[in-house]
Amino acid sequence: MGVTMFDFLSDKLGYHTKLYVILPGCVNQGKKPAGTLYLLHGGGGNSQDWIRFSSIERYAEEKNFAVVMPEVDGGCFYSDMKYGYPYYQFVTEEVLMVAEKMFPVNTEPENRYVAGFSMGGYGAYKWAFTKPGFFRAAANLSGLSFVTELFAEQRARYQDKEQEKNDVVSLCWGSLEELAGTDSDSKVWIDRASETGEYPALFGAIGTEDGGYAHAQKYLAYCKEKNVKIYYEEMPGGHEWKVWDTMIVKYLDWIQTL
Repeated sequence: MGVTMFDFLSDKLGYHTKLYVILPGCVNQGKKPAGTLYLLHGGGGNSQDWIRFSSIERYAEEKNFAVVMPEVDGGCFYSDMKYGYPYYQFVTEEVLMVAEKMFPVNTEPENRYVAGFSMGGYGAYKWAFTKPGFFRAAANLSGLSFVTELFAEQRARYQDKEQEKNDVVSLCWGSLEELAGTDSDSKVWIDRASETGEYPALFGAIGTEDGGYAHAQKYLAYCKEKNVKIYYEEMPGGHEWKVWDTMIVKYLDWIQTL
């Protein structure tokens, strides 16, 4: 088992960034990992978060999984930002290429998985829904919501309209109107999947004291209405690592049942 940090000049971003990769012990014998998990961090975080605050290295060894952890801007919402960098393209195209060309990970779609927490949970579902057939399963931990409603509520709390000029919505998409109906709209993912039936196995989880719990229940109810199936778990806890560390294990265990 080992962890490596790979620093490279990104063609998509135009600057140096880094990628953390966990490789299970089997690669030392020239064997391929059983699966590859792309693991996304949340808002305000970075590529080290899962290593620092969870036991993902130990879980990867137990499950014989490679784990790839990219780094993006803490407020980009895994979008191709209107005023910023193309982080969606970076993660879904360049990170994939670097991981699969440079490291002995499992590259088979039936053995590829994605997960993330908070903003990273949103990003994991976005990647999975917009590129159906690419992953066998996707997990959204504490990021289940209608993102347009979430941001509209946030903006309603602003005391000064000037705050909108440099908020996440403005920087990533320009406006709520420009976000709605696009591939970044989490309602669109469900509507499309309901029509086509094309989406991977889905796992969702949240802490019952999380500030986004009501948003998650509303989103899950809509998925059920649209017959988009999500295996769901909840536990006592807030928007915190106690929940995410527990739920990533449950996700990895659930994967074995597919």
